[in-house]
Formats: sequence, structure tokens, C-alpha cells
Amino acid sequence: MTTSTTSEAGHVTFTRGGQDESRHTVHAAAVTPEGRLLASCGDPELLSFPRSSSKPVQALPLALAAPDLPQDELALACASHSGTPEHLAVVRRLLERSGSSVADLRCGTHPPFDADAAADLIRRGEVPTPLHHNCSGKHAGMLLACVRLGWSKSGYTDPAHPLQLQIRQLHADLAGVPLSAVHAGTDGCSVPAFALPLRGTARIFARLASGGGEYGEALGRVFGAMTGHPSLIAGPGRLDTTLMPLVPGLAAKMGAEAFYGLALRDTPHGPLGVAFKVLDGGERARPHMALALLEALGVPITAAVRELAPATHFNWAGREVGTVKVHLPLHWA
Repeated sequence: MTTSTTSEAGHVTFTRGGQDESRHTVHAAAVTPEGRLLASCGDPELLSFPRSSSKPVQALPLALAAPDLPQDELALACASHSGTPEHLAVVRRLLERSGSSVADLRCGTHPPFDADAAADLIRRGEVPTPLHHNCSGKHAGMLLACVRLGWSKSGYTDPAHPLQLQIRQLHADLAGVPLSAVHAGTDGCSVPAFALPLRGTARIFARLASGGGEYGEALGRVFGAMTGHPSLIAGPGRLDTTLMPLVPGLAAKMGAEAFYGLALRDTPHGPLGVAFKVLDGGERARPHMALALLEALGVPITAAVRELAPATHFNWAGREVGTVKVHLPLHWA
């Protein structure tokens, strides 16, 4: 990758009573499948953890090893799901394919993100299990990938496990960076979380959008699974699930701490990958910056898309209390 110049960062500012109350700084990069930096704000070389925005890459070994896998199951392997009955049913199918059970999942446990699903558990007097974890589909997919590839399921979350070594190499290959540029940490669900330059993650999403080159067929299946089953990628009312059907040719994947990756198949510039990081982890800034970037890149924006990032914000009584302002100083390379 060539070195690029850091430019002014973007920001999303929330006001109250006509005064700026809080500001979220944003770094972003838009990249072609060939790795050309098209546009950026802030530092496109910012080393950042995509977190769950890495899930399309983490599902790629499964897509390569199981080309016969139904699309809904591949989509769930890419998901940060909400724990609805629909989500859990698909995770169970994935587990059955590898001869695994909920006890084999090493993702940990948290209540379902979906409020109705969480309330149903309480009403039934039940407690959450690893099945309800938003990453259980990814983990079930990893277990199946191990079986298909002839690797032990034991220790599948370990950084030295062959599956995790392959996933790290895939990050480097798709991002167009040396393996040494992919730094490993530990994610909330215990698998390795890989940090890499922001423009590298954007290129990964560009490759997902184009489906060409090495891994192209498998990337195309991942893209098709995500766009074909948006309800499985997140859940009711969540950004990925709501946004993808409104923007044709978009595969979107949010990551923790306000990371976002967008694979755009149809733009005036051709297929593009976009990645941005809200530096303070302020997730409320994400839809506003996503909308601004889509618009700046020439993607048609409908009224329904604009409703996802309203320019005003309200209190619990429904009173308008302030505005949201987006500053996006894109530097075109």
C-alpha cells in the first residue's frame, strides 16, 4: 500500500439549546477493489479493530469449505444477531451440521439484544445461554468450517488454531497488506480480533462488493447471503438490517466501538469498500456518518434512508431538544 496524507477528520456533533454539546470524531476511507484510495477523511492508515465488521472475512473459510451451505446459514455466520427465535433456529442448524451442541460454543453468554426475545426468556424463567450471544452464528460456522477442513474443533478460538491462522492470512490477503500489518487482540467473544489500517479494511469490503479475483466466488456467496438475508445479519430495528434493503447493492456490517464497513456494488465510481471508525466509540454517530458517506459517494439516498439518521433529536417526552450536524471533509485522492 502507498502512503497517503492525513487530512482533516470528520465529526458528528450533537447540539442542545443551540449549543454544541458533544462531538464524535470520525476517520473514514473509500477504496476500490484494486486498493486505490478514492477518498478519505482523517487518517486512512489509522490502525483500528473492525471487530464484528470482520465477520464476512471470518466466515470466508466456511464459504470456501462448504459451497453447498444454504444462504441463510452463511448469513448467520456473518451476523451479530439479536437472539430472536428466527436467529436461534438457524444457529441450531449450523451446529447440527458439524455434530456440535450449544456446549461447544466458546463465545460466552449475554441476554438477547432483541428486547422481546429477552423478555420472553424472563417470562419463561430461563437464563441466556451461549446460543443467545450475538456471535453464536459465527462460532457455529467456525465449528463447521473445522469439520469440513479436517481440523480439530477443540481450541478453535485459539490464535494458533489453523482456522484462526487462516482468517488472519485472509485479512492480510484481502486488505493488500503484509501479514505483519495485521495485529491480533482478543474479541468480546474470545476469538482473535485483528487490527489493520483503515484503508485495508475498506479494501476488504471493496473485494466483497466486487467478488472478483482470488476468493471471488466465495466472496460473492458471502455478499449474496448478507444482502439476501438482511434480517439475519442484525435484527429488528438495527442499522444493518434496516439499511441494506433500502440501498440496492449494499452489504453492511457494523462492528463494536462504532466501526462500520460498507460493501457498495453500484456507485458512480464502480464497486467500492468503505470503512470508518468513530474514534470515541460513540455508536450513535454511526448512522449519521454512514448516510453522509453514501451521499458523498454518489449513492442515491431515499427519504426512508434519511429517516435512519434524523437531523433532530428528541427527549423521552417527544420534545425536540437539539440537532445533529455532520462534518465530512472528504479528501479525494
